[in-house]
Amino acid sequence: MGVNELVKILEQVHEPDEYQLVSHDLNHPLYYVWKLENIKMKDLNINLREFRKEHSRFDIFINGQYILERDYITEHKGNVFFVKFLKSNFSFELTSSDDVVAEGDLETVWVNLNQIL
Repeated sequence: MGVNELVKILEQVHEPDEYQLVSHDLNHPLYYVWKLENIKMKDLNINLREFRKEHSRFDIFINGQYILERDYITEHKGNVFFVKFLKSNFSFELTSSDDVVAEGDLETVWVNLNQIL
């Protein structure tokens, strides 16, 4: 593997991507459900795929506080990325005004308006 390939891999892994989630279902009996629309996991270099588990490819923050992976479940449905926070793991209630952010190996899926029209 050459230096140029290593530089491309490092750029891909350390690219600073931050996305603001929006509340989706705060009345679910087990979860506070938040979502990101038009998003997907980045395609990683084939040499990295086996070393980067999905849960380590992004971090979740609520009001600036890092949230442990044991406190939420993620799910992809099409181009929608859901984060389900386990209510039983929180001593406080999440509201739609909370600042929920995902940082990591996510990228926007651009919609071709010509396909819609």
